[in-house]
Amino acid sequence: MNLENDIEALRERVPDTQALYREVCGLLFFRYGETPTANKLYQLVRKGSMSAPAKALRDFWTDLRDKSRVDIGRPDLPAEVATAAGDMAAHLWRLSLDAAEKSLAAFQIDAKAAVEAAQMHMRDAEVRAEASEAAQREANARSDELRLQIGSLESQLSEQRTASATLREQLAAARSEAATATAALGDARKDFSAELEKLRNSLSQNEQRLAAAERRALLEIETERMAASRARKDLQQANNRIGVLETAHRQERDALRDDLAGVKTRLTSSISQRSELEQSLRKRDDELEHAEKTVVKLRQQLESLTAKLDAGRAPAHSMTRIVRRRNKPVRPLALSTAFAVMTLQRNR
Repeated sequence: MNLENDIEALRERVPDTQALYREVCGLLFFRYGETPTANKLYQLVRKGSMSAPAKALRDFWTDLRDKSRVDIGRPDLPAEVATAAGDMAAHLWRLSLDAAEKSLAAFQIDAKAAVEAAQMHMRDAEVRAEASEAAQREANARSDELRLQIGSLESQLSEQRTASATLREQLAAARSEAATATAALGDARKDFSAELEKLRNSLSQNEQRLAAAERRALLEIETERMAASRARKDLQQANNRIGVLETAHRQERDALRDDLAGVKTRLTSSISQRSELEQSLRKRDDELEHAEKTVVKLRQQLESLTAKLDAGRAPAHSMTRIVRRRNKPVRPLALSTAFAVMTLQRNR
């Protein structure tokens, strides 16, 4: 059976509009696994006004929440822990209840479908049997005219009786399946009770573990708070040391900058003085070179004169006269040249 057939069956069984919408909500949510909405409910049922499915949907969710709510009545638990434990138990309860209801609904639907099919076949067979019996009575009244048709009607009646017997067997099988489904539902309820007891025990253990975890968390928070306080103190000391170092660094940097400016000034002055000294030195080097050339020439002249004096055979008075005449201009020049050479060497 599909959703439309189920809704038509609900229309026949539930005449009240609100009750019909609530039944359709349960059918969509528990059997077909769909979340019901007001628009979808109105499209499926199309009965009453638009406010009817909305009200039925609100009542359905309220009823479902009330049935699935679990109250953890422990006065020593905090409200948040009790709420969380209740929500968890309610969720587990809903999951278990949904599984059990789905299994039961599947068995009930299959059994119901089989029973309805068997009843329909039986009603059809009874209608056909009544029609056959009426035809048989009519045939007996017209036995002379319809004797040939009696055989055919009797054969049809036999077939209908066979079909009716078959339908009765199917109905018995459907009833047997329904009994089996009922027994399975009882077993499912027993299993659900056992699982619920396990969940309660597990919830108690979880509560104990949660309390221990809360104590450990409080200790860890206190430890972290103390460590953060120490870290803030260390950070403040480090910031103070950094401020002192930055001040000393700025003072040292300013002093070095002033020294560098003075060094640059002295370097510029030294470079200019060096340039002037190099120019003066080049000038004196030229003068010394000129003086050395002059000294060499004078030495050559002196040597030539000495050689001529040694080789000459002239009289001594004429020789003396020659020497006096030639040495007069040479002696002052030689002395001035020697004095210039000594001056240049001293300046170097």
